[in-house]
Amino acid sequence: MRILVRRHRRARPDEALEEFSTALLQEGHEVRMAARGFAPDLVIERYAPGHIAGAWFARRRGLRYCVLVDTPPRRPAPLLERLIWRTADRVLAATAALQEDIVALGVDPEHIDIVPGGVVPERFLPAPFAPDRAPDAVVLGWIGSGQAPATLTAPGLLLIIIADLPPARVPDLLAGIDIALLPEPAPLRLLDCMAAGRAIVAPDRPETRELLEHQRTALLFDPAQAGALARAAARLIADAPLRARLGEAARAELERRELAWRNLARRLTSQV
Repeated sequence: MRILVRRHRRARPDEALEEFSTALLQEGHEVRMAARGFAPDLVIERYAPGHIAGAWFARRRGLRYCVLVDTPPRRPAPLLERLIWRTADRVLAATAALQEDIVALGVDPEHIDIVPGGVVPERFLPAPFAPDRAPDAVVLGWIGSGQAPATLTAPGLLLIIIADLPPARVPDLLAGIDIALLPEPAPLRLLDCMAAGRAIVAPDRPETRELLEHQRTALLFDPAQAGALARAAARLIADAPLRARLGEAARAELERRELAWRNLARRLTSQV
């Protein structure tokens, strides 16, 4: 079974003409080149507004097609994006809330599975490299958009921003941090942090709780409370054993649930 995976980093503007030309000229060429070296049996594409190249390619070649949705789809669906929902043999929703959004677009609920995504675990552990730093230093990783709280300061504390990066760079950067701070629930980012065995601070929301459990695999904070994220981070900064325990438990949870792309591919090939 050969599988072509398409993962987009960011969406393009909403104009239909630009979507059409981008998808079928630039991205369509990229998909054809990626598939030239092998004959895929299945195409998996990460949903991104305006990107239809994977659906177009699968439909032209008569291939099975799955789309992974980890961001709210546009409603109503623009004309070109309807190709995605009409072509997909399976739709993989990262959360139950996203599943409801997809059903509202007219997709048969029987064709939707709740799958938070996947990772390639061996890219994260053992760590790609050993960071060179002072033994008592604590490194925080701010993962996503927005600005880190100004209260995240302490002697020996370092803060790095991890956002809008090529997927290949993520394992290296996560290897260099002790605590992963996620201001927003983002399933694929959470999975990366779990795979890296990092202590995670994330918002206490339904989509986060589908992956993590407070004080067992992460510290979850109330996003409605001012300073809650900073307080959770301060707790981990002061408690190295807790950091280690949460990081190990998060990695173990990822392995227990078999959230690796290869396992996802096996499940998909038995369904489509």
